Amino acid sequence: MRNSLLKFTIPVFLISLFFPLRVEAGPETKSYFLKFGTMAPQESAWTEIPKQVLVPLIHEMWGDRLKLTIYYGGAMGDDDDIIRKINLGQLQGCCCTNQGTVKAVPELSVFSLPLLFQSYEEVDYVVRKLRGRLQQLYEDRGLYPLFFIDTGFLYYFSREDPSSMEKIRSHRVFSWFGEIQNDTFNALGISPIPVAITELSSSISTGLTNGGAGPASWLLATQMYPYINYVLDPPLFYGPSTGFIDKKSMDKITADLEKHPEEFAKFQKSFSEFKNTVEANAFLDRQNVKNDLSRAAGKKIIGWLKNQRFEKPSDVQALLFGVFREAEPVWVQSVRGFEADCFNGFFQRGMKKVKLQEKDFQELQNPSRKIWQQFSGQKYPERLLSEILNSLSEFRGGNNPGFTN
Repeated sequence: MRNSLLKFTIPVFLISLFFPLRVEAGPETKSYFLKFGTMAPQESAWTEIPKQVLVPLIHEMWGDRLKLTIYYGGAMGDDDDIIRKINLGQLQGCCCTNQGTVKAVPELSVFSLPLLFQSYEEVDYVVRKLRGRLQQLYEDRGLYPLFFIDTGFLYYFSREDPSSMEKIRSHRVFSWFGEIQNDTFNALGISPIPVAITELSSSISTGLTNGGAGPASWLLATQMYPYINYVLDPPLFYGPSTGFIDKKSMDKITADLEKHPEEFAKFQKSFSEFKNTVEANAFLDRQNVKNDLSRAAGKKIIGWLKNQRFEKPSDVQALLFGVFREAEPVWVQSVRGFEADCFNGFFQRGMKKVKLQEKDFQELQNPSRKIWQQFSGQKYPERLLSEILNSLSEFRGGNNPGFTN
């Protein structure tokens, strides 16, 4: 596991002075500012590629004409705070956990239904099939999507033996993931104890709770793993991590460049110089990028940029969005590799993986499927769930969607 993350805590504090999207005019340059907030720590699998590759690349493309700044580690508050500040114009974008994703686009709660996905390959297949649909859901909410990666699968971790549903029902189970998680536990005959994400570790260490569902990376980040002895397989939930930007802010930049062709010409010149001179390895060396996956992401993006044309103001959006999109496959690989590292570390420390017997698994599966229908037409359109289930059936070779133990 990455030693830097062992020191991670989740600070949630506010910066007292914010500036809305603005244009600054100087004698030679006019700058557009895009500010993002994220709960992710500055040193993590979620932020390594943006920090080392994406933000520096955008600066190389356009210099000081378009400045993208990311505030890490909860410096702008939690996801709810960040979205509120986007609505107020104090921030323009969010790199959000599952909670922020669902806050911004409630329909995406469908991805967190219990026992819906069996693997990351299934998640990838569904996202590819529904990409256009997801794009429209964001735009309907006044947002442009930038990327769709993982918060991760949420496994049931516990201090006590979880080898049967009877034993799990005797646990003091925390809940923090939202209404779907709460209702799932209730449907399983478990009365969850609501706990704030910042208090989860203390709730486990003091014995207030002794079990609950979360991603492996989050178990490490909250420093809960020393108190956990078991993990239940398969995972109970999946949570996406997504990035998005305020549509009005991006459209405002396009409109301003349309009104000021002389400024757009400067964007064109800057991009042309970048495209003609950039060399991937040299750029990555200048940024001191040593991680193989981050270097792979950088090379992929630069290769894509060299084949792009920049002819009209709206191409600023197209190129910005494309940079994030091209990074996504390698970015996902990095996040999932970190999850695997977490589990390897947990198992080396003595954590045990447990599977339920068939009878107990059915007690878990049947109420979980009822949750799918319970929220259909409320949190997400019934049609969206149907599209996901059809895509899963395709991926599984025509088999009915649902978990097999």
